[in-house]
Parts: sequence; structure tokens; C-alpha cells
Amino acid sequence: MRDQATSLRELRANFDKIVTKQKAESTQDFLGKIKRESPLSAHILIYPDSLQASYPDIEGWLPQLSKNTNNIYLWDQANLIQKRILTKKNQDELPFPVMPKQVEMLDMTGKTDSECFTFLKNISQALDKQREVWITVNSIDLPYYSYLLKAANSLYIMLPEHNDSIIKGYEIVKNIFGLNLNSSIYLLEFSLKPFLTESNITTRIKNVAKQFLGIDLSNAGVVLSTNRYIPPINEGEFSGHKTTEDSSNSDFMYAFSENIVNLRLGTH
Repeated sequence: MRDQATSLRELRANFDKIVTKQKAESTQDFLGKIKRESPLSAHILIYPDSLQASYPDIEGWLPQLSKNTNNIYLWDQANLIQKRILTKKNQDELPFPVMPKQVEMLDMTGKTDSECFTFLKNISQALDKQREVWITVNSIDLPYYSYLLKAANSLYIMLPEHNDSIIKGYEIVKNIFGLNLNSSIYLLEFSLKPFLTESNITTRIKNVAKQFLGIDLSNAGVVLSTNRYIPPINEGEFSGHKTTEDSSNSDFMYAFSENIVNLRLGTH
């Protein structure tokens, strides 16, 4: 005759199987509802926050970098632009909409399935009508955002005119290189001068990355203190400003969601 302990163990095992199956199905159902090959492209601006450098107002130079003012949607995950702009100006006065930092992104593994799906649905709803999202990220937070970096179309490492820009810039390159990204990586310089002068920051980082990591980085140009954006001399190597109308469609939202799901399942 079977004892009660054995029956309880079997009951628990069967329950666990059912729960596991339901979770797997709910995950697939959720991902299956996400629109694939949407016209939304995603570009990440990485701030080397430890340098304590200042940058020209982003509402002045980002439209020039993008060349698509009407399509820009700014996701201020670095929480730097938000504090400077939104406390001084009305959102309606900005040339593009801004989404504030989503704090929960720093610990997605601690969320339940329901919390995770609710978060992703909210992000998907916010980006549903957008064509081009630019996401600001602090370099110190990069270890938390592997799922975001892997989903993006392009990454921009922001290099201020600073004595440690070369060291910090290369450190960021090494950190993201280990993620095996498919994204294009660009170096975007910022000058304290109102006119263009010769700089070797980008060149030195590109040379070191090629020598020690075997990767080719691209030059995205320079932003002057006057907020004027100067594209690289060889614009052929820089395609990050192209819109999705000029390129293939993107799977950003699906890849972003799938990467988070895999991260939480321990398969990322």
C-alpha cells in the first residue's frame, strides 16, 4: 500500500511538470505575439560616465547624427539627459519624445514571468509607432544590459575631449566585444572647441582594437561644442544614421524580449 509521503511526492512532481509546461507555453505565446520585422531600428549611445565629462545638448546634435528628426524617440536609460532637460523644459518643447529610465531593467532576473511580460508589453506599446529609438546607457551599467546590446542595430561609444578617453573608450570596446555582438560599433567624438581640429582619439582606439581584438571599428564623426555635427571624411564607413526605410527591417523588439527571456532562463 502506498504511503502518504510517496503520493505527495508524485503529486508534487506532476504539479511541477504542469507548471513548467505552462511557463514554457506562456513564454512562447508571448513571444509569438510580438510583431516581427518591424520598421523600428535601435541605436545605443554609451556614455563613459567615469570620466565626468560634459557633452553638448543632445537635442542639438542627435537630429544631425540621425538625419531623421521626425523619427527619433529617445529612451534615456542613462538618466543623464532626463535630469538636464526635463527639469528645465516642457516635454513638448523638445524636438523628439523622451522615455525616462526604466529602473527594473537593472534586475530582470529577479522578476516573475508576469512582471517580465508586463514590462515588455509596456515597452512594446511605447515603441509601437516609433521608427528609430536612441537609448542612452552609462558604461558602468553595461554588464546589466547584455540583452539590450545584443538586440540593437548599432552602438555608439561617446568619446569626450578628455585625457583618459582613449583608455576608457578601449575598455568599453573590450567589454562589449566579449558579448559576440552583431551590432555595428561606432566611435563618436566630442570636441570642446567650436571648430574641427585634428584628433587621434578615434584613430588610436581603432588601431588598438584591430591589433589586440581583431575587430574593425567605424568612425561616426565629431560633435563640436557649438552642437554642430561633423560627419567623418569617409562617410562610406558610416551607415548608422540610415533609417529603416533605407535598410532592411529590424527585429529589435523581438530580439530584446527573447534575450530577456533567455537571460531569466539562464540560457543567455
